Amino acid sequence: MSFYKVICLLYCITILTPLVSPTPFWNQELIESRASGNHNPKTNTFDLVLKKVNLAPDGFTRVVSTINGQYPGPTIEANKGDRIVMNIHNELEAPTAIHSHGMFQRGTPWYDGVPGQTQCEIPNNYTFTYNFTVPDQAGTYWYHSHALTQYVDGIVGALIIHDPDDPYKAEYDEEILVMLTDYHHTEAHILLKSFLTPESEVPDNGLINGKNNYDCSKAPPGSTCVDNAGLAKFEFVSNKRYRLRIINTSAFSSFFFSIDKHVMEVIEVEGSYTKRNKIHRLPINVAQRYSVIVTADQPVDNYIMRSEFQKMCMPDEAISLPVVTAIVHYDGAPEDSVPKDIPWTDFLEECIDLDPKTLQPLYEENIPEATREIKLNIAFHKDSLGIDKAFLNESTYVPDFTSSTLTKIFEGKAANLSTAENAFTFNTFGEVVDIYFINTDDGEHPFHMHGHQFWLLGIGNGTEVDKSALNTINPIKRDTSTIPINGWSALRFVVDNPGVWGHHCHMWHMQVGLVMQLIELPDEIIKMYPPETWSELCELKETLGY
Repeated sequence: MSFYKVICLLYCITILTPLVSPTPFWNQELIESRASGNHNPKTNTFDLVLKKVNLAPDGFTRVVSTINGQYPGPTIEANKGDRIVMNIHNELEAPTAIHSHGMFQRGTPWYDGVPGQTQCEIPNNYTFTYNFTVPDQAGTYWYHSHALTQYVDGIVGALIIHDPDDPYKAEYDEEILVMLTDYHHTEAHILLKSFLTPESEVPDNGLINGKNNYDCSKAPPGSTCVDNAGLAKFEFVSNKRYRLRIINTSAFSSFFFSIDKHVMEVIEVEGSYTKRNKIHRLPINVAQRYSVIVTADQPVDNYIMRSEFQKMCMPDEAISLPVVTAIVHYDGAPEDSVPKDIPWTDFLEECIDLDPKTLQPLYEENIPEATREIKLNIAFHKDSLGIDKAFLNESTYVPDFTSSTLTKIFEGKAANLSTAENAFTFNTFGEVVDIYFINTDDGEHPFHMHGHQFWLLGIGNGTEVDKSALNTINPIKRDTSTIPINGWSALRFVVDNPGVWGHHCHMWHMQVGLVMQLIELPDEIIKMYPPETWSELCELKETLGY
């Protein structure tokens, strides 16, 4: 090895690798404010620089798109009722936009962060500010780029809204953030060209909180790769109770999450408190979030935290993917002892969510009856180039990046939307809408709704919705649910949030058209006053021609 290569290798190990985020540090002031029950709303400001950096999260060095030079990005924290100000400094050498995943953006639909739908992109070498309040939400969320596939390259971070009135706050002692992801060694813009066919959607690895080991013998010749890069480590103290906030930030992969020998109790799904439900293994699909309480009630030792790829939902090549692991270290246990391999062996069906019957809302709710139904058939067809395109009722989504749907509404040009923009308009406040998805594809699809939570009424097999099986008595509310392979799902939401809201598959399939837009109360939208800085983004796009 040449002297130059040695210097480069040492540089990667000692300088770049530490920029991978450690176990996140919680804002103690916010936690104490929440615990006291005496919270006065405040403004929380975050300066976030997006730029590309050489990093080696699993020992393999590649260009990673980072937030403030780290991956995952800084955790954004606030209390319910607070204002969040995100100053985005774009140095990615490409346009971008940031979506706060799960935030309703009531009164600020222009800050939802979706190019072609709610904004024009933020140019390179430009700063844009997202400024919104969270008056009625608390729970586990995240933020990420919504520009093409940028979040796959690393533009992701947790967004946690603490609740001063958390009904479970007396039942756990500390919070721990756990971010799961599949991980690729190739930049996403290159992968996209081949990942448009399902057969090639296989990651190189998986990470927990931005860390894992990689077998460098599999690295291509000429790569910079270091074995045993290090696993994420979580510190437990005997008999303490921990709230784990678990987020799947993957491009494609669903996981089974567990900790050896430790029972989990689900208490939250995507901003909804649930009744305590004991489980050993948690199925979690792309973009979903859960909170579980784990008690450190095992003998003092080291234990394996594991994130297992659900390989039945993936191409055959995924069979060689390893279990993604981290270490749970009890205070007083030997630092370097290797944990015993004692996984839970419960059988769980792959490619579907945690049984919605076990996700019971903590507070019972009488849901309104539907006044409108929309039935959407999901199908994939190959185009003339052999690329699979996704269709909703035989329409594949094609965004208009020269403007945005919201801009057109303010300009009185909403009638100019093309049929390929898959827009559904809702003009009546309080309208109750049932959406039935029928999936004829041989893959599952985690669908995320912007601007809302929805009641998940049911899922099933086959191409006909079994309305007799729908649960309209106290169903769970969430914002991301999985449409099963060759099956259906049914959800219900209320039209009460003026804006343009995406509803889409949260994986590569979004890039091939598996997207719809909900245009909600356009007559109310035009009475709103978007900030000039937002309008200027489209003017810049026209001027700069990016």
